[in-house]
Amino acid sequence: MEGSVVIYQIRGLSQAEKAKFRRELYGYTDKSNRGQYEYYRPGLLDEVPYRKLIRGVLLIRKRDKEKISDFMEKYEAEVHIRNVELTREDTEILSSHEN
Repeated sequence: MEGSVVIYQIRGLSQAEKAKFRRELYGYTDKSNRGQYEYYRPGLLDEVPYRKLIRGVLLIRKRDKEKISDFMEKYEAEVHIRNVELTREDTEILSSHEN
């Protein structure tokens, strides 16, 4: 199975913009009324199976490359995307999240 490796950096953004970027990408838990209520706010990667290798490096299915690329472009992130051949382990992880 072919996949894509996405390498990104978000330099040049304020701390608030970086937090917004991460929340939109990974999702977050929102707490209200001093933590009495919790709500999970989904991010882009909740609908795209991925494997996070290290900070700023994601392994995704090849067909999801455009979604991620469009998101990164929105924040003017420095991004490099390359097609790669997935290992058996990576294929199992990315296939287990099929929609």
